[in-house]
Amino acid sequence: MFKKIFTQDIQIKLGSLILAVLLWFFVVTDIEYYFDLEIPLRIQGLSEDKAFNNEIPDLVTTRFRGKGHTLLWANMTLPLSETGLVLDLSKTHNTQIYHLNEYFTEHPDKLIMPRDYNLDLLHIVSPESVWVSVEPMDQKELNVNVQANIIPALGYMMVGDFSVEPTKVMVHGPVSLLRDLTSITLPPLTIEDVNTDISIDLPLSLEPTQLFTLDTSVVTLTADIQSIGSVEFQNIPVRLENVPRYVEVAVTPQSIGLIAEGGLDRLLELKPEDFIVTFDFRANWEQDIQLYIPEAVLPIGVQRVSRFIPEKVEIVQQ
Repeated sequence: MFKKIFTQDIQIKLGSLILAVLLWFFVVTDIEYYFDLEIPLRIQGLSEDKAFNNEIPDLVTTRFRGKGHTLLWANMTLPLSETGLVLDLSKTHNTQIYHLNEYFTEHPDKLIMPRDYNLDLLHIVSPESVWVSVEPMDQKELNVNVQANIIPALGYMMVGDFSVEPTKVMVHGPVSLLRDLTSITLPPLTIEDVNTDISIDLPLSLEPTQLFTLDTSVVTLTADIQSIGSVEFQNIPVRLENVPRYVEVAVTPQSIGLIAEGGLDRLLELKPEDFIVTFDFRANWEQDIQLYIPEAVLPIGVQRVSRFIPEKVEIVQQ
């Protein structure tokens, strides 16, 4: 029996419910309400050669009077409209406090709102006043500092250091705040288990963001990641360093080979003349020792010398 009550004439009952809801909606939304809305505070009239040195609120909480359906419509369409309170700063020279309720009472035309909203502005809830301080606009080129810890995957290495472009950025802002700034430092960044070249855009900003304008909003970090390999190089001259005057020293052999380990792509680009093999006579030579392991100055992208060919050279004082 209960089942019949709920299932008989279901369309009629559903229609009645919808009609009741609609009637309730129109009755409720036709009642006049007092409600608060957050609307943008728009700045107008600031000279191009002037800048703020304090932050101005983006939104102002305002109290309106209107009917419920108007409130519903305003809430749905406000982000898409040009609604706002306009603060004209064309006559502001240094520092001034604007009492918003007084200001918009004296300048009702500074409330921009679609006519179909049919809302009455009663007063500003918060902030009740806005402090505005302006000073000459200046520009300065600042260094960009990026702290990045790049950890290659096993069997890979980073060839050279990472690079950042651009390394300097032009910043526009109030002269007093730019005076002591020398750089923009990004938050530390860690990238792990990397097995391919890196090229990522990093957002760039300067706090407080409202007071500064940057010519570019991103910098690009790049790093050359290569698989580790080894390549043999031959016929590299052995250079004698710090040999005392009037002392004759002979090195055998005069040229040497080596096996270098590093980024494989980088190694394949190198030639024997890119390596420097040396022996520091003053620091390392001993009279009763003839065979020595030389030292190598490695090009960028080479991790180490795994072996010299031959492994030692003969150093003889004549």
